[in-house]
Amino acid sequence: MSSLAANRKINTEMKIGAAICSVYLVWALGWFVYQYLIAGSITEPYYPSYDITQELLPLGGKYVLGTDIYGRSIFEVLSSGLIYSLVVALTVSLSCAAIGIVMGYFSVTAHSSIAVLLDLTINLIFVFPSILIAILIMSVSGQSFTGLVFALIITGWPGYARIARGETMRVMGLSYVEASKAIGVGKVRLFIKTVLPAILPLLLIHIVLGISGVIISESSLGFLGLGGSEYSWGSMLAVAKTVLLEAPHMVVILSLAMAGLIIGLNLLGDGLRDYLDPQNKD
Repeated sequence: MSSLAANRKINTEMKIGAAICSVYLVWALGWFVYQYLIAGSITEPYYPSYDITQELLPLGGKYVLGTDIYGRSIFEVLSSGLIYSLVVALTVSLSCAAIGIVMGYFSVTAHSSIAVLLDLTINLIFVFPSILIAILIMSVSGQSFTGLVFALIITGWPGYARIARGETMRVMGLSYVEASKAIGVGKVRLFIKTVLPAILPLLLIHIVLGISGVIISESSLGFLGLGGSEYSWGSMLAVAKTVLLEAPHMVVILSLAMAGLIIGLNLLGDGLRDYLDPQNKD
C-alpha cells in the first residue's frame, strides 16, 4: 500500500473515532449542564427519580428509551452513568500516565538498587490478573469513588511505566542527550526539556486506548457489585440481566451505548498510533 493510501486510511479511522467520541462528549456535556444548571444546582444536582408505578415501560411514549425496574428513565440513567464513567476513566488514565512516566524514568536513571526495586514492583503487579487485584482492593476499601479510582490506578500504572521505561532508554541513548549529560545538564531539566517531549506522543496514544480499558474494568467491577456508584454502566447491566426476558431492551441499549464509546476510543487511538508513526510519513 502506498504512503498516500495509508495516510488516507489513517485519517478516515481517526475521523470516525473522533466523530463517535465527539457525540459522547456532547452528550455528557449536555447532561452535565442539565443536571447541575437547569434541573438542579451545583450543591443539589439532579438525579433520575424513582417511580415504581412506571417500572419497565417499553420504548417510546413519555420515556424515549423506556424505564428500568425502579421506574427511572433509562436515558437519564445512561447519561448519569456516562459522566461517571468518563470522570473515572480520565482520572485513572491521567494519574496512571503521570505515575508511569516518573517511575519509568527513574527506573532508567536512578541508582541500580532503586531501578531493580521498581522493576520488581512492576513485574509483581503484572504477575497477578489486574481484575483480581482490583477486587481485593475494593473489598477492603469498600464501594466508593475513591476506592475504585485507587484500585484502578494501582493496577494500571505499571503498563505506562513499561512504555515510559522503554522510550526513556531509547531517548537516553541519542547523541544529543549524551552531549547534554556531558555538559552537566541535571536529571530534572533533562527529563522536562528532552525526555518528556520525546515520549509524550506514544503515551498520548496509550492514554486514549487506556481510557477504554478503564471503562471496561470499571464496568466489570460494577457488574460484580463492586462499583463506586449505582449509575455505573456495569451496575446497570447487572440489574438489567435480572429482567432480561421481561425487558430485553435494557440490556441491548446499555450494551450498544458502551460498545459505541469503546469502539470510538479504540478507533481514535489506533488512528493516532498510525498517524504518529514516522514510517507512515511522506
